[in-house]
Amino acid sequence: MICRRTLILSASAGLAASGAWAQPASGLRERLRQGGFNIYFRHSLTIRAGQPDDDLTSCERQRNLTEAGRQVSRDIGAAIRAHGIPVGRVLSSPWCRCVDTARLAFGSATVVDWLQTNGDASTADEQRRLRALAAALAARPARGVNDVFVAHGYNLIGLARLLGWPSLPIAEAEAVVFEPDDGPTPRVAARQKSSDWIQRTENSGQRAE
Repeated sequence: MICRRTLILSASAGLAASGAWAQPASGLRERLRQGGFNIYFRHSLTIRAGQPDDDLTSCERQRNLTEAGRQVSRDIGAAIRAHGIPVGRVLSSPWCRCVDTARLAFGSATVVDWLQTNGDASTADEQRRLRALAAALAARPARGVNDVFVAHGYNLIGLARLLGWPSLPIAEAEAVVFEPDDGPTPRVAARQKSSDWIQRTENSGQRAE
């Protein structure tokens, strides 16, 4: 007899391979209210041209958020609060676009080195960072809260390569929700576009302050 856990893992693998898992999961909001998930955001919308991105020590020498990106960050945070989704730790890449996204959405963030990326999963430094990310996403948050990670698209592309998953590209301001299940690697529970958080707040009749 196939156990429920095996069915869940098999279904997740099939959805990942087909791309159907990109849709928001049914009942996700209610589950997030109970805590126990790790929510990985790619930074919000950025200026895509005419801006240098070559100096980690200077925001002026980086690709930064647009005004629309700053507002989307605020809207996501307001929607999560309106949904009653509890947030524990908020960890951010040191790049300014990530720190700004995290702070605008959640009020504060702890910057960690292993959430930065060089976009090359073949290098030793990047593999070290990806292993740290995999371990963090597989770890259970404190009881009753969800932990948040704000970083880059390349982190998840590299993580998928490290773990042998199908490619996992995400758009700016998109989130992947991971569910720790006591195994060495996290399980993807859902993907959420920025509009998924915000529209669900509007549809529920709640006001996001």
